[in-house]
Amino acid sequence: MRQIALALAAAAVLSACASAPNDGWTAREGAMPYESARAACQQISYGIQVNYINCMAGRGWVKTKK
Repeated sequence: MRQIALALAAAAVLSACASAPNDGWTAREGAMPYESARAACQQISYGIQVNYINCMAGRGWVKTKK
């Protein structure tokens, strides 16, 4: 029973990721894959938004304005 619950939870998380593939970011020419850039920038930005945005820009991704 516990394994089924864990599998369902994992599926829910994965489906949430699939619903918003780029979270409002636009790729520039030569951009690295979004998921790779996102993972790297989350680790090195220390939760500081400006660091995250600058990191993503350095990897070829620009945040679209709302």
